[in-house]
Amino acid sequence: MRTRAAGGVVLVGVLAWISGILQLFAGALMLVAGTRPLTGWTHVLIGLVTFPVCLGIFRARASSRVIVTLVFAVEIAVVGLAVVDLRLLATPAITSAVLAAFGLVLLYTPSANASFRRATAERRARVAASRG
Repeated sequence: MRTRAAGGVVLVGVLAWISGILQLFAGALMLVAGTRPLTGWTHVLIGLVTFPVCLGIFRARASSRVIVTLVFAVEIAVVGLAVVDLRLLATPAITSAVLAAFGLVLLYTPSANASFRRATAERRARVAASRG
C-alpha cells in the first residue's frame, strides 16, 4: 500500500499548480504588454515546468521536492523583473511569488520531511522486494 503524502505536501502541490497558472498568465501579459520578451518567456517556462513536477510532489518524490524548491526560488527572483516591466499588471507574478514563499516553508516542515522519508523508504522496499 502506498504512503499518502502529508497534508502540507498536498497543499504545496496545489499551491504549485496555482502558481504555475499565475506564472503562465504573467508570462503572457509580459509578452503582450511588456518590454522584455525574455522575462515573459522565463515566466512561461517556469509555469510549464511546474505542472509535471507537481505530480511528483503529490507522490512525495524527493527529486520533485528539489525541483519545486528551485522553481519556487526562481519564481521569487524573477518577480522583481515583472514588477519593473509591468508595474500594476504584475499582480499575478507577485501573487505567484507569495504562494511560492509559502510553499517553500511548507515543503520543509517536520511532517513534510517525514512524509518524504516514508515515501522514499516505501519505494526502496518495493524495489528490493521485486528484485528478491
